Amino acid sequence: MNYPPDHGLPLVQLKERRRELVVALRNSQGPVGDDELRKIAALQQTISAFEDVIADLDCEQNEATNDNSSRSISSFPAFGRRSLAHSAVLE
Repeated sequence: MNYPPDHGLPLVQLKERRRELVVALRNSQGPVGDDELRKIAALQQTISAFEDVIADLDCEQNEATNDNSSRSISSFPAFGRRSLAHSAVLE
C-alpha cells in the first residue's frame, strides 16, 4: 500500500493515542469525566492541525516539483527553439 508521506510529524502516534483514549472511554463504567473529553478534544485539535500542515507541505512540494519541471523545459535558449512569434513569420 502506498501511504502519503508524514513529513516526520507524529500524526500516526497521535491518532493511535486518540483511539486508545476513545476505547478506554467506551469500556469505562459510569459517567464520562470532563478530563477524558478534554484530552480527546485536545488530541483531535492537534491531529487536525498536523493534517493541515501536512497538506500545506504536500502542496508546496507539488508546486516546487512543477516549477522545477517547467524551468527545465523553458531553460533552453530562445534561439534553440522555434517560438510562436518566429513560426508565424516563417509560415
